[in-house]
Amino acid sequence: MIILGIDPGLNNSGYGIVKVDGSKIQFVAAGEISTAKANCFAEKLEILYTSCCEVIEDHQPDVFAIEETFTNKNPKTSLKLGHARGALMLAGQLKSLPVYEYPATIVKKALTGVGSASKDQVKYMVLKMLKLPALGGKMDVSDALAIAITHYNQLRFGLLKNK
Repeated sequence: MIILGIDPGLNNSGYGIVKVDGSKIQFVAAGEISTAKANCFAEKLEILYTSCCEVIEDHQPDVFAIEETFTNKNPKTSLKLGHARGALMLAGQLKSLPVYEYPATIVKKALTGVGSASKDQVKYMVLKMLKLPALGGKMDVSDALAIAITHYNQLRFGLLKNK
């Protein structure tokens, strides 16, 4: 099984892909989908959608896992993030992938045992679990891999809710 994890963002969305074989998990790919500040809002959503579709076509995942929106202090920012998530989720849905959503606290707890862990702690555990010496890119990439690992753990421990 191949799992695509997405850490959504309007300007930078991380993606991480892992392959599960029995009780083994291995790194496949990771990267960022970025939009330019010069792009208008609708263009950013189109870039997120089309780029996510390309990632799906290139790697043929079996499942799509994405982080849920957390509430920012600025409601306008939360709303824009919700739009970005919608564009990314639509890519997964239209590519016939089952789409799962995970709150950030569950992702952090799945990797570190603590729902309030720092991004650095999550990245450290991603590197250890996937046996990677380093991971380029921003925290969006390690967060996306953490989401994919969280989905793997949900499968492994029979914690998935029926869709």
